[in-house]
Amino acid sequence: MKRWFVVSLLCLMVLAPLATSAQTTHFKFNQDGEFASFTQSTDPSSSLTLNVSRNASTGSATSASINYLSFNFNSDFTSLTIVQIVGAIPADSFSGQNTQNLALSLDMSQLDPSTSVSQTCTLDVITFDVTCGAGPTGSIQLNFRENGVTRTRILALGEEITVGPFTTRIHQRSDNSSATFSGTIFGTPVSGSATVGINHNSSMEYIRN
Repeated sequence: MKRWFVVSLLCLMVLAPLATSAQTTHFKFNQDGEFASFTQSTDPSSSLTLNVSRNASTGSATSASINYLSFNFNSDFTSLTIVQIVGAIPADSFSGQNTQNLALSLDMSQLDPSTSVSQTCTLDVITFDVTCGAGPTGSIQLNFRENGVTRTRILALGEEITVGPFTTRIHQRSDNSSATFSGTIFGTPVSGSATVGINHNSSMEYIRN
């Protein structure tokens, strides 16, 4: 936990100056339908969070959105790679008529740069030099299966995540169930525990100063 706190501070100090020369990007999605999410840290050097949701009524596939954030240290912890993918995705890339079986099949070439952001930033933790560029290529292929072992209800959640000049705000009301997931992310096999559910008048907002 302390390591990620230090990382956040480093990102704020190093990436914040980039905001002065960048044009503000701002988009917001109302999320009201099925969603699937997971957070995974396979070792102390990496962390990954993914959330995908429909932006319309339950059962409709008119639009969808994704929020993906990963942190990875190199082997000697001298550099940190941050991957961020957030924004609109094609409606048919998130499929399934209910929370029992949901699937995400997203190719990065399908992202619209006017309604999404995909970027990779590498931070040298020795010199504080940072290099940002285009996000990863390839695809995310995931299947989510509800198991119903635990069920929860979120009555009102407010969360703000800031990495340098990039801020993501999440407001959520939802009915949730435990699930499992498996698949590949940019060619790497992944699996584990997840959450699926129904969003009720939730929202995701992204701001890049």
